[in-house]
Amino acid sequence: MNYQKIECNGFNIHLINNNKFHTTNFRIYFTENVTCELVTYRNALISVLTYATAKYNTKEKLIKKCQDLYSLTPVASSNRNGRLLTTKFSLSTINSKYIEKNNLIDNILLLKEVILNPLIENNGFSKKYFDITKRELEIETKTIDEEPRLYANIELLKLFDDESIMSSYSDLKILSKMDEKKLYQSYKEMLENSRIDIFISGHITNPKEIVDVIKSNFIFNNHNNKLNKPVIIHEHKKELIIKDETKDYQQSKLSVGFKMYNLSEYENRYVSFVFNNLLGGGANSLLMRYVREENSLCYYINSFSNRMDNILIVNSGINKDNYQVVLDMIKETINNIIDGKFTLKDLNDAKMDILFGLSSIFESNKSIIDYYFGINVFNSGTYDTKVKMFKKVSKEDIIEYAKKINMERVFFLKGDL
Repeated sequence: MNYQKIECNGFNIHLINNNKFHTTNFRIYFTENVTCELVTYRNALISVLTYATAKYNTKEKLIKKCQDLYSLTPVASSNRNGRLLTTKFSLSTINSKYIEKNNLIDNILLLKEVILNPLIENNGFSKKYFDITKRELEIETKTIDEEPRLYANIELLKLFDDESIMSSYSDLKILSKMDEKKLYQSYKEMLENSRIDIFISGHITNPKEIVDVIKSNFIFNNHNNKLNKPVIIHEHKKELIIKDETKDYQQSKLSVGFKMYNLSEYENRYVSFVFNNLLGGGANSLLMRYVREENSLCYYINSFSNRMDNILIVNSGINKDNYQVVLDMIKETINNIIDGKFTLKDLNDAKMDILFGLSSIFESNKSIIDYYFGINVFNSGTYDTKVKMFKKVSKEDIIEYAKKINMERVFFLKGDL
């Protein structure tokens, strides 16, 4: 595998030449400073841009063009990482060595069509396709409560209203005020204000030609792309806030939010993941053994650590009568970690799960691109560095980390049971 970065005027090209896969992936990232409004606007934008273009002005025509180029249809997503929001557009095609012509350049030009030649009418996106996008987003947002786990986590994040921690889901109030002209204006601001990274991963036989094609076709006038530091730093501990809500579910859902304080970079990047796996992230975690296996007080229990937000969330499906005892058990488990009441085997199992996950980084073009994107934008460690640092995490590191987390928010979604 050969990686090369080319700095251009307003963007970077990243070529990852490998022969491991039958496909080549082309992806463009736009990274901006996040706001609550921007999350909703980018969710709408990724849908409207991949629906149709000026040249392929219906969904059917765009799909047909992709079929002609042996490609999947363009896909897009928008993800918040701490104080940054990344919007990415991807196109995947079969390697040219399996077909009669070299179609990579044609696919590059197709993704250019999707991103830089949208279907514009009267200084706004096509009203027809914008209305479809808006209606779909409204339905998606209004039906979030049909997925109790997701709904509980989103409501928990809303309780962190003193920070820029926010959900990646759309806000109905913001969406109601959006129209096709405002969305088009926001789109132009994305092109002007983002850090832009273009990646190609796969079998690249003509790298110089590929770079020249990208340089001559992707012209950006971005001039204000100074990004915030992505990691949210919490200054002051808050009092515990508990909110409950009753809905027509059978099972009750408990979501518990913790903030981390005064972490070193080593703790934020490495200890946090090992601690999470030990606590509730792994199949044999302390919470799983104590709450579910030994006491049968939940249907499931797990935890998730978000290092960019410096928060940790514990999720559990329980009977509503067990709310207080499960909450107390979560507190007790963390206090036990502070007291060192876990074995070296527990710690090593937590680390091995992470190391196993790292071993899959190079098993797809998508994960390879994500790996190099993380290195370039978030200063993530290389594979070798990550392996070395995760192996280094000690029992003492875990104990000190546990002392720096604080339970601050609880959302209890009560069902029938």
